[in-house]
Amino acid sequence: MSQDISKKEDHSNGKPSLEFKINDKKYEWATQYISGSEVRKLGNIPEEDKLFLDIERPWEDEVIADDTKVDLARPGIEEFYSHKHEEPRQVEIYVNDKEYKISRGRHSVAEIKKLAGVPAAHELEEVINGKLTPLADDAFVLIKGCEKFFSHVRDGSSS
Repeated sequence: MSQDISKKEDHSNGKPSLEFKINDKKYEWATQYISGSEVRKLGNIPEEDKLFLDIERPWEDEVIADDTKVDLARPGIEEFYSHKHEEPRQVEIYVNDKEYKISRGRHSVAEIKKLAGVPAAHELEEVINGKLTPLADDAFVLIKGCEKFFSHVRDGSSS
């Protein structure tokens, strides 16, 4: 989500026009709230597809039902996306600077290691706010896309 305030003056009736996106295409809306069914209609999204509101990390994206009302007047541009109900949305993550495709959502550290061929005995760290953060082997990570991970032999050993 962008941090820009997304209000423009609509000169036809003097009301502010609120910008938002549906599947990366820009739209404008004249009122503060929009329902899931209105988003579906504008974006030509089939009823059987899932509709989501993109929420910034560390929170999970919100599933938008037809009767859900979304406030478009908050700072930033609200971004909606859809995908087939049976297909998880694929995004890119990077492990040791190599790109991998994975579905958005919650994944175990073990699953990410397996995807990237990282030995189970190695430690996995995620770059969070520019700093490497160690991840416990039994932890879960929220994947939204473009996350960066690095693996290495564990430091120290006990005897």
